[in-house]
Amino acid sequence: MPLKMLAFFAATSWVAWILLFMGLQTKRESRRRCETEHTRTAGTIVDYARREHRGGRNSRVYWVPVVEFTADGQKYREEYANSMDRERYPVGSEVDILYDVSSPSRFHLEADPVFSDPGGGAIRVSIVWILAGAALTILLAVFVGGLRIDLGELGYRIQMLFRRRR
Repeated sequence: MPLKMLAFFAATSWVAWILLFMGLQTKRESRRRCETEHTRTAGTIVDYARREHRGGRNSRVYWVPVVEFTADGQKYREEYANSMDRERYPVGSEVDILYDVSSPSRFHLEADPVFSDPGGGAIRVSIVWILAGAALTILLAVFVGGLRIDLGELGYRIQMLFRRRR
């Protein structure tokens, strides 16, 4: 029965494993690209610009920071592409910036979770999916396959496992 349970788990969680692989690849590629193509500098949020996104009948207002920074001796005042929390990063806040060496007007704020954690969402979703698949597999094995689990024995074995590692 455990082999069938493992096979069922592996077959139903292939999407989660693909998401995990893609998330890890995205993180690795983003880190590599950032290290080779970007330079770090300090900047200041000097203002926020109001933007509006219209989609169908609904519209959404968001605020993008206007950032001042110096790159290669030249001063830049640019709007950031993504919205930021105005309460967490008020006007006057110092921020770390990574800018493109070939075009300093293309930059990222390190505080931006979209930039600082690329692929993180896919990794989190895949871990949840894998855990849910494992739980579903165990439930199916117990209720459909008739697998009996002695929780007292399981707890005892887990305690023994941790005692051996000390």
